[in-house]
Amino acid sequence: MIAALERQCGGGSADDGWRGPASDDAVAALTLDERGVIRDCDHAVEALFGYRRSEVVWRHVSMLLPQLAGIDMAQAGEPTSNLRFLCRIGGRFQALRRSGEHMACDIFLNDLRNPGMRNLRMIVRRAAPA
Repeated sequence: MIAALERQCGGGSADDGWRGPASDDAVAALTLDERGVIRDCDHAVEALFGYRRSEVVWRHVSMLLPQLAGIDMAQAGEPTSNLRFLCRIGGRFQALRRSGEHMACDIFLNDLRNPGMRNLRMIVRRAAPA
């Protein structure tokens, strides 16, 4: 499902030149380390959250998704069962835009296994109005 979302949205890393959609309906891709620190993100973060890439890299993901503060992100290189559960039950996450506006988001996770490094790919999509 993650791969399908990334293909649908046109890519992933900030290095591939993809600028993302120019609307608030953007889908942002974040790369997190095991502690939840944003290691990389695509430029869709600008459209979705209102922050420049340079303002979120090396910050904890709870800056964008406050309810992830204090939640263990990974254990032994895998997303924790609690985090996977929160993402799979269909509950909405409250995201915080730079402007202070709250918005409901859906989150999708994928484990990225690179030689010598374990990261999580988090896809954040603005939720459709209920």
